[in-house]
Amino acid sequence: MAGRSGEEADAAMAGVATGGVEDAYGEDRATEDQPVTPWAVCIASGHSLLRDPRHNKGLSFTEKERDAHYLRGLLPPAILPQELQEKRLLQNVRQLEVPLQRYMFLMDLQERNERLFYKLMIDNVEELLPVVYTPTVGEACQKYGSIFRRSQGLYISLKDKGRVLEVLRNWPEKSIQVIVVTDGERILGLGDLGCQGMGIPVGKLALYTALGGVRPSACLPITIDVGTNNEELLNDEFYIGLRQRRATGQEYTELLDEFMVAVKQNYGQKVLVQFEDFANHNAFALLDKYKATHLVFNDDIQGTAAVVLAGLMAGLKFAGGTLADHTFLFFGAGEAGTGIAELVALEISMQSKTSQEEAHKNIWLVDSKGLIVSSRKDSIQPFKKLYAHEHEPVKDLLSAIKDIKPTALIGSAGVGQSFTKEVIEAMSSINKRPIILALSNPTSKSECTAEQAYSWSQVGRAIFGSGSPFDPVKYNEKLFIPAQANNAYIFPGFGLGVVISGAIRVKDDMVLAAAEALAEQVTAEHFDKGLIYPPFSSIRKISTNIAARVAAKAYDLVPFYGELSVDHKGVLCKLFTLGSKGGRQLHQRKATSSVVSNEQTLILHKGPFVAQFREGEDRLLGLLKYEDNRADHSLTRAKIGYWVS
Repeated sequence: MAGRSGEEADAAMAGVATGGVEDAYGEDRATEDQPVTPWAVCIASGHSLLRDPRHNKGLSFTEKERDAHYLRGLLPPAILPQELQEKRLLQNVRQLEVPLQRYMFLMDLQERNERLFYKLMIDNVEELLPVVYTPTVGEACQKYGSIFRRSQGLYISLKDKGRVLEVLRNWPEKSIQVIVVTDGERILGLGDLGCQGMGIPVGKLALYTALGGVRPSACLPITIDVGTNNEELLNDEFYIGLRQRRATGQEYTELLDEFMVAVKQNYGQKVLVQFEDFANHNAFALLDKYKATHLVFNDDIQGTAAVVLAGLMAGLKFAGGTLADHTFLFFGAGEAGTGIAELVALEISMQSKTSQEEAHKNIWLVDSKGLIVSSRKDSIQPFKKLYAHEHEPVKDLLSAIKDIKPTALIGSAGVGQSFTKEVIEAMSSINKRPIILALSNPTSKSECTAEQAYSWSQVGRAIFGSGSPFDPVKYNEKLFIPAQANNAYIFPGFGLGVVISGAIRVKDDMVLAAAEALAEQVTAEHFDKGLIYPPFSSIRKISTNIAARVAAKAYDLVPFYGELSVDHKGVLCKLFTLGSKGGRQLHQRKATSSVVSNEQTLILHKGPFVAQFREGEDRLLGLLKYEDNRADHSLTRAKIGYWVS
């Protein structure tokens, strides 16, 4: 603190940002909505500033800033604007031929200059997304112990049982909006990677910021280490996790329970907890267990379902008919397949005004033992029983296609080349425009390639989408651009919408709203090129539209805003008033009306509630207008987004 005036020192101790920070860097001052740690408290010297990735600007510091923050002499004399630094870094990335080396380069950048990292990501998202996330992040997780440099998230292990809240409080940021958590048991298609699965939460949250605008200081990646059953890792001298077999049963459940309770206690009920890459048996159980008490979302189940549903809706918008007019056959009945099936059934029921049970009749599943039919009900998992229809047993996919005659074939089994030429030809003989979605990752496990789908579907008639990226395909003098069903279309915008709405529960209607918003952004021009998703180059605008739709749907769902355990006949309520600093304050009161018997029921006062949402929605949609004009620094101070200046 040496060298500061007495007034500055007093202000620093009072927790007020000083030294021209707000003007120079577009940072918020601390508010009730979005507290920001003041520099004067956490930055003691220019040397420390250069090692703080959140505030370091590298050679972009101006002469005035170098004097104000004790940087004189600690940097070369040249001043390079952020754009020029970005150009240099992009050249450096492109010189690296090995994907893992590119990943390590970008992670190193994130750890030393966060603002420049996100600038680089935002401006080159199509090129760098496969580096920061799939498929490269899979290899990074496999070798995480060998390439480990600096901890980027929070690790909670069985050693911390009984002290999870204490561990959470060790994280320096106190205002967290989004948590991505994994236990490392099913990392992508690579299996149990234990503690080394941390690359997934880190990568996901980088996309929350780059694609969705969620402030990085409000994001927390967490790995829950309960051991691993991966013998190779247990014998690896560089493995960074617990060297024991994976805990199950009561020991596992108790740690997860303690974690979820601690999250709510430390960060409140409006923090979004995204479960990522849990094994099937835990993924469904955790989502079902906590969705009524916490704000939880499973990207493998709900995110995948939303992006696939959006692709189906976009394809059918141009191919003709509604979802209710079509039959869907899923190859793979795990968390991804059944999650998609359930969301498709929900959308069918809403479109056709029928029950979900009736909608299930349009959907068939094939697992490793063949078509799921009623005669197998006693031997299949509970989440598959909804799709066990009356039919003779069928052992293979091709026979199932010939019997069921589906409009759409959706693969999520992780069995490479399972959509053979005979399978796609059978789909093409049944449908004028067959929908073929090969969703499994990585590319080696994709059910078929884009070229195979187009060439085997008789003159390129297939409407194709994949989980892995494929190069454009030229067939019969026409260029097809394969559509990638990437969850990154959904979860950043969905998470942003949940956060800005102040939601405390995730409802299926909100997931449907996200899918509908994505599908609506596909134009006839896109579809003519083979795309059933909008170009990823406009992902920030796509995410903004999704966020606005999700937030609007959240406000439409009145029961969503109270305790879900209360009598639904009661009226739910949140009273919003403006605080003295313009921040939104929430007051919940017990119902006093004699009509409502449940004491926990809250009363909805729509006036200021809706008015403030409309203001927030306008600000969100306003980001579309200013997306290409980041000189508008009022946007960097907006509550709803993190915009790299």
